Amino acid sequence: MPKHLGARGGGGEGRRPLAALAVAFVLLLAMLAPRLVSQVGTLAAGDAGPDARAGSPGDSAATATVNDPSAGQPQPSPLADMLASGELGSIRLIGDSITAGYLCDGWDAPSDTGVIVYQGRQGSYEEVATTVGCWANDFRAWAGERGVSFVNAGVSGFRMQYLAEDPDAWLGDGADVVVVMLGTNDAAKEPLGDFRSCARDALAAAAARCRLLVVVSPPANERTDAHNLYGMDQVDSVLTELCREEGYLHVSLLDALELGTGDFNPDQVHPTSSGSHKLWAALSGQLGIARVDAS
Repeated sequence: MPKHLGARGGGGEGRRPLAALAVAFVLLLAMLAPRLVSQVGTLAAGDAGPDARAGSPGDSAATATVNDPSAGQPQPSPLADMLASGELGSIRLIGDSITAGYLCDGWDAPSDTGVIVYQGRQGSYEEVATTVGCWANDFRAWAGERGVSFVNAGVSGFRMQYLAEDPDAWLGDGADVVVVMLGTNDAAKEPLGDFRSCARDALAAAAARCRLLVVVSPPANERTDAHNLYGMDQVDSVLTELCREEGYLHVSLLDALELGTGDFNPDQVHPTSSGSHKLWAALSGQLGIARVDAS
């Protein structure tokens, strides 16, 4: 008669090997337990692993904003990478009177390029003279030394709203890199919510006409020629948030100048030539292009 396996498993002879294995397993655990506890304690005490130390690779704040001036030596930005790889052929600035160099040295000189930088519902405007002592022409000189074509489409009094309403009139055919610095006039003309809405549409239109969009927050001001509805810090916050959401490259010049000093003209909104040159130094530094040699 065949034996039932279950009956044998319940007998004394079947239990001896199993009992021996159980004793060996308990002894092994006793030997390893202190080491395991030590390793777990170390991890809990501060070593959270590679992911926690490095941060999330998808953090949009890390990809949208470049080179915090307080963080030490700036690193080359995508603009510098484009130059190094021979992919940077043209730059177009979109801005207001701060970009046009209003009240900077030579600001009232007639255009020496004849380039129409805006033609639309706000009228027709030529590019300002290349001899004006302003940050935009410092940028132009940098570009020219590297064989990069350059258009300064800064127009006094213009706002983000105008770019949102009629992007073709201001952007033209676009460029490899489009740099937008707007918000100073918007702050004196329209509620913050309207500025946010216009900025979203305007920057999307600009991004569609370039390979790289650089969004620049304007410097703080205490303007005496108009009343601000909100400060440049709020403009900076809106632009920072939009750039994080959309992945645009963002540079803040909010604190690049010192109010109440020779950085500004008496109206405390338009930089002097000295102040405007500081804007270029801050911008080029944050973009990591000031130390990129011409090739």
